[in-house]
Amino acid sequence: MEIKVQAEIYRLGLYIGFFQVKNVIEWADQLIEKLDQPPYEILEISLSSNSTIASVCSKLTDVKGKYDQALPIQRILSLLNDELIQTSDVTQICTYMYRLVGHNPESCDDLEVSIINVTTSWDLAVGGYYGDVEEVRNEIYEFLSEFESFKVLSKGKSEKSS
Repeated sequence: MEIKVQAEIYRLGLYIGFFQVKNVIEWADQLIEKLDQPPYEILEISLSSNSTIASVCSKLTDVKGKYDQALPIQRILSLLNDELIQTSDVTQICTYMYRLVGHNPESCDDLEVSIINVTTSWDLAVGGYYGDVEEVRNEIYEFLSEFESFKVLSKGKSEKSS
């Protein structure tokens, strides 16, 4: 996978609170070990242990490369699917998804609408205003399972899935 795509996944993950700065630094350190000549931006990220989330996000944005702008969003949703399967914490996953709204490129407007729909449905059902909690929970599992094929990174590591 392109380094730029990985950087964008980590940037989005940091922004929504799914990743921590230490996860990003571990990724950068692994890249430095693998590559003969790692990009300068990756070296900068590796040295960011005392940096703010905003600063690390900025450094991740600086990583050069072209990529399909939908791919990082799809990969984040794949990671959220994995996290939901492991934790069953629908409320936390909806929080991550809600934070992702607004970071979708125009090419992903339909995806943004879907995220808004499922997170709003969850909030309404949990609040007792509208809908059945179990039905909405199943809708969220179903929605996120659509992104299973985009799995590449595991939380905190940059590994290939099998």
